[in-house]
Amino acid sequence: MPDPFISPQDIVDYLGRGGTADPGMLIVADAACDICRTFAEQTFNAGSSTVTLDGTGTDAILLPEQPVNAAGTVLVNGGTVSDYVLNDNGVLFRRQTSVGSTTSYYSTLTWPAGRQNVQVTFDHGYADQDFPRDVRMVALALASRLIVQGPAIQETIGQVSMRYAVAATDLTNTERAILGKYRRS
Repeated sequence: MPDPFISPQDIVDYLGRGGTADPGMLIVADAACDICRTFAEQTFNAGSSTVTLDGTGTDAILLPEQPVNAAGTVLVNGGTVSDYVLNDNGVLFRRQTSVGSTTSYYSTLTWPAGRQNVQVTFDHGYADQDFPRDVRMVALALASRLIVQGPAIQETIGQVSMRYAVAATDLTNTERAILGKYRRS
C-alpha cells in the first residue's frame, strides 16, 4: 500500500493531545487512509501504474485511478500505439490526427474489443501540496475515532453510559458523500 496521506503529527494536531512517538499513531494513520482508499477505490497518492484493461470496442477507455496526470506507453494486442488523447476525467480516447492543406482534424478510431488486450502505463494521484483537504479530513476523523473510541460501540462507567453513532472504522454518511466524489463512475 502507498504511504499514509496523514501523519501521526497530523493526528496529534487534530486531537490536541497524544504524542507522535506512540507506535499506535502510525497504525491508526495507515488504517484511516486505507479505509478511505477502499471506499473511494483510489490510492490518492501520486504514483505510476501499468494496468491491463479490456478493449471496449468504442473510442474511450476509463483509467482506474484519478486524477490521471499523464498517459505514457499504450499497447494494444502487444503493439505500441500513439494515436490517443487523454481528457481531464481520466478517459483515454483513441484518435488519429490528420493534417489537411489548411487545417488539422481528428478522425475517431476505436479500442478493439477484447479481454485484457489494452495495456496502459500512466501517472496518477495527488502531490502532497495538491492533496484534497476533504479526503485528509475524513482520514483524520476516522483516525481520531480509532484512538478515542477504539473498538467500542458503547461504554458505561458507573451511571454514565455512552453510545457512539458508528463503529470507529465505519464511515458516516457525510464521509461517504465526500469520498464518493472520488470514486470511478
